[in-house]
Amino acid sequence: MDLRMHHNGTLEADWLILFDGVPEATRSALREVVLTHRESMAVAFYARMMSDLDARPFLTHEAVETRLRQSMQRWLETLFSCTDRDQFAAAMAMQRHVGEVHARIELPVNIVARGARVLKGEIARRLLEAGLDGEALIDAVLYADNLIDLAFEEMSSAYVASHERAARIDEAYRVFSYGQNMSLERERQRSALLDWENRFLQEMMAGAAGDELQSLADSSFGLWLHHKATAIFEGSSELPTIREAIRTVDDNLIPLCQAQLGGPDREELRRLTKAVQAELGQLKFLVGAMFERFVDLESGKDALTQLLNRRFLPAILSREADISRSQGKPFALLLVDVDHFKHINDRHGHEAGDRVLQQMASLLLNTVRSGDFVFRYGGEEFLVLLVEVDQQHAKRVAEKIRSRVEKEHFLLPNGQQLQVTTSIGLALHDGHPDYQRLVNRADDALYRAKHDGRNRCVVADA
Repeated sequence: MDLRMHHNGTLEADWLILFDGVPEATRSALREVVLTHRESMAVAFYARMMSDLDARPFLTHEAVETRLRQSMQRWLETLFSCTDRDQFAAAMAMQRHVGEVHARIELPVNIVARGARVLKGEIARRLLEAGLDGEALIDAVLYADNLIDLAFEEMSSAYVASHERAARIDEAYRVFSYGQNMSLERERQRSALLDWENRFLQEMMAGAAGDELQSLADSSFGLWLHHKATAIFEGSSELPTIREAIRTVDDNLIPLCQAQLGGPDREELRRLTKAVQAELGQLKFLVGAMFERFVDLESGKDALTQLLNRRFLPAILSREADISRSQGKPFALLLVDVDHFKHINDRHGHEAGDRVLQQMASLLLNTVRSGDFVFRYGGEEFLVLLVEVDQQHAKRVAEKIRSRVEKEHFLLPNGQQLQVTTSIGLALHDGHPDYQRLVNRADDALYRAKHDGRNRCVVADA
């Protein structure tokens, strides 16, 4: 027997026993109290949770005012208006959705349990004021408590299932990361470090007072380390030392170097330059040692394009949302769709369509930075995650992709060349903890781009 069906059947049976054990007049009185006071209960609930030190990081005043209070009122109405199996099934479907959202934003279960306790207290207080006689009051309080417990049980079941699924996906992504072409990635990051070093040396030799030196953390290597290496090499003994070396360069040495630019003390300038190069030498050694463990492993890529598979998207989005929340570093999603792709397949054949997708993947990888992520999202759609960008920067990248695709000549198997266009939906992470909302906003923007004539970039509404 399917465990989910068994669980749902048990839950429904428990509800029917609960429902039949309370007089209809008492249930009606309870429903009337809840519907009458649902707004004030939602206000009291979120006032309590906003003052809770554990719950506060997951809430904002704006979210409570514009969305969460209304959602809480709908939740109360749906749960306490159940009078038949279909309505109860709809109410439990709502609990599963809430549980899945809580799992995506990694809201601890103890906070949800605390919220359930707050709600029970609010309902009991309103029932005391409703004038019910002793037995009816006891029945109503117990019914409300048990009904919220059933909802919490279904919510928790969905939370656990979703959280375990996310954990499996996260582990799969790490396995995939281990299996990338590490030889190529190692050379790419060595080159990125060398580029930064050459730029630093040029600025030290020719820089003038007031010039600003680029930090190592903001370089291509720094972005890669912060956003990708953490996933690939999590637990590596070298990673903390590498981070510390970058902090030494950025926080200690770079300010001292900058202060000497254009100054007369050439000896001090040389000393500081050598100090930075010594740290870079240590960095190169540590990065090389870290890569040695994973060289020549291959696994887990999209078979056609060799891009990230979309099943790794939840793990990466969760990680980036956490970085954004804790460090204030915004990121953006681009959903890129090849216009009229079905026409390409119909006219030139599926092999030609595959060639277009492969060349599109290569173009995207060559347009974004090494710290960004590119996914084969499905069919002719690609998803690009741009790290540490504001909306203006993300729009420039989206337009650059659109323009490059429009000018590109895609080579078909028969030697012909084809020009295609793309529609792009852009959404900037707005701090909402549920990453699926960000994907949905990018998808809505992509729909508008296609609806408005294709070959354009559209930014999602804030």
